[in-house]
Amino acid sequence: MKNYPSYAKRTKSVLKSFLLLSITLILTTSGYAQISNPTGELNKADDDDIWPQTLEGSYFNEFWNYQFYLNDGLIVHIMFSAADFGSLKNAVTGVQLSVYGLDDEVYQLSREYNINRLVLDKEKYMFRNRLERELYFEGKLPEKHRVRIKTEKDGVSYDIDLNLHNIHKGVKLGDGKYTIDDEQVGITTHIPYGEVRGHVEVNHNRKRVNGTAFMDHTFQNQTTTRLLDSGYRFVFHEDADNYDMLFLMLPEDTNEKDTIGYRLVNRNGELEMMGIESIEYLSKRNTFGENLARVLELKLSNGETLQVTRTNDHEKFSVLGELGRVARSVARRFLGGEVIHFRGEATLLESGERPKRGYYNYFIVN
Repeated sequence: MKNYPSYAKRTKSVLKSFLLLSITLILTTSGYAQISNPTGELNKADDDDIWPQTLEGSYFNEFWNYQFYLNDGLIVHIMFSAADFGSLKNAVTGVQLSVYGLDDEVYQLSREYNINRLVLDKEKYMFRNRLERELYFEGKLPEKHRVRIKTEKDGVSYDIDLNLHNIHKGVKLGDGKYTIDDEQVGITTHIPYGEVRGHVEVNHNRKRVNGTAFMDHTFQNQTTTRLLDSGYRFVFHEDADNYDMLFLMLPEDTNEKDTIGYRLVNRNGELEMMGIESIEYLSKRNTFGENLARVLELKLSNGETLQVTRTNDHEKFSVLGELGRVARSVARRFLGGEVIHFRGEATLLESGERPKRGYYNYFIVN
């Protein structure tokens, strides 16, 4: 004969299950996101970390974000990408370019190609969007590296050739895998600091350049518009032994405090990396018609607090901005929003340290 639990025990069990279910529903419907930074300390990047990490997945987004800070206030941003948008269109690779400070104009370009045209040359450490196009980066880090852009679009020609040297070894926090709910976001800083020389030419206006470079690489198996609310970068280069950079992302389902991200700081040759756990305070101010963070107060994993203040705005950029009104509306509905980038100058404040005047690169999902 079976032993059935008493009515009181069954009632208690039902109430307990109901309570657990209620808590789960509250958490999943009140903008709560389970997020975490990697465990562990500063680690060196592996040689193969430079290659795409997500091409076998679906809805993937992968970005190699270069920032070049050059003589006479010239700034060049180049972002290579690989992305899959499900049924909207075929998977593609792309390149986005902006040139600020060459003259009185801000030049912006985006190109994309079917991912089947992507060339990955493992011997040369080359990522090339298409064999017939001079749009690529190559060279095994940190030994050498080159970024090449030569193309024309809408009557504007671009010829950019930047060669890096004195490149610092790439790094990542722990295993470089950050978590938002069940999704992983990979972040590796391949070039925390490098010196660069070459030329930047737009419409036959050529300038010989030298300066410093930064590059990070992010990837995820989910569209940015469905996963994130916004992202914030800050880069400060004083010299090879003194630099500071932040990169953090605010998930879409969040209480507007908890973040994933890191700080990488070099003080007189001593390198340290730590997680960024939360935005303690965020104030906004309108720029280019959008409400964008002006002041960020950030809590680090070691308990310290930093403040980043946006001081001067250079440009606003969106790939969807090149589409017509109808096509842009369709893309926004399918993707769940539009990623808009903003770039300019900012200041980092840390207790007991002098202000660090560098550059910001923020994005919002609108």
